[in-house]
Amino acid sequence: MYARGFGSYAEASERAWQKLNQWLASHNARRQVTRAFGMFRDNPQTTPADLMRYEACVQMSPGWVADQDAGVDGIGRQVLGGGTYAVHTHVGPYDAVGELFSQLHRGFVPRQGLTVDYDRAFMAIHLNDPMTTRVMHRRTEICVPVLPLPIAMPDERDGGDELAPPNLRAVG
Repeated sequence: MYARGFGSYAEASERAWQKLNQWLASHNARRQVTRAFGMFRDNPQTTPADLMRYEACVQMSPGWVADQDAGVDGIGRQVLGGGTYAVHTHVGPYDAVGELFSQLHRGFVPRQGLTVDYDRAFMAIHLNDPMTTRVMHRRTEICVPVLPLPIAMPDERDGGDELAPPNLRAVG
């Protein structure tokens, strides 16, 4: 289940989580949440702030059935796509997330022989409930979607030896 907010990520995320939390409360569904995600759909360097999209998402317990009219309340259903991510676990306030995304995106990812997969959203996985966890103890996985950089294969005519592609490993 998810709610979308528009605007700067600070504003959009607040509105989206407020809408989703209200919906969960009105449907007595908060205890059915198994995991929470924040989806950052647009690049703030290239997208005007008023057009940026953020989605507050929750995974519900198996067997939980959403109301048929969920879309009427501004709440939707989606399946999050899989794939490989560069992951950093952050402990502390959520306001550090943007800078951590930038550090992973500009520094860590290219140094690992990877490239950002811009067809998928950047994602924050919230590992504990902010309503019951002090700010200094909040744990968040910062996830940047990645792809391996293409490696040129040696040309048989030149007899050159190319380096093997880098090993991909889970980071976190």
